[in-house]
Amino acid sequence: MKRRDFLSRIIGFLIFLISGKLIWDFLSFSLKKRQKLSIPIAQVGTKPSVIDGIIVWRENDTYRVYSSHCTHLGCILKYDEKAGIFKCPCHGSEFSINGVVIHGPARKSLKRLDYIVKKDKIVVNL
Repeated sequence: MKRRDFLSRIIGFLIFLISGKLIWDFLSFSLKKRQKLSIPIAQVGTKPSVIDGIIVWRENDTYRVYSSHCTHLGCILKYDEKAGIFKCPCHGSEFSINGVVIHGPARKSLKRLDYIVKKDKIVVNL
């Protein structure tokens, strides 16, 4: 076998492996079921709090539900009740009560999460 033929086969095999991996990743992502989280309504107050990795609170007759992960590097946010903002303890990003970036390094607003109310629970789509 010539060196050129050997290298062609090796390159072809590598392309086959890489394309297979890309197809597998795409299919596994596409077929993944959406995860849901149930939170008892009794745990939800009128002030923002982090419950099971999400920020949630009751406002009049509705609920506000956001991801608790900073959009910079994913640290869990803390609510500063005195200032009325969410703060990232890792790199100092700040978000308004509406999830909008006030101070970076984060550039994107917090992800607002869809939910439905079922009996005595809030079911959140993650």
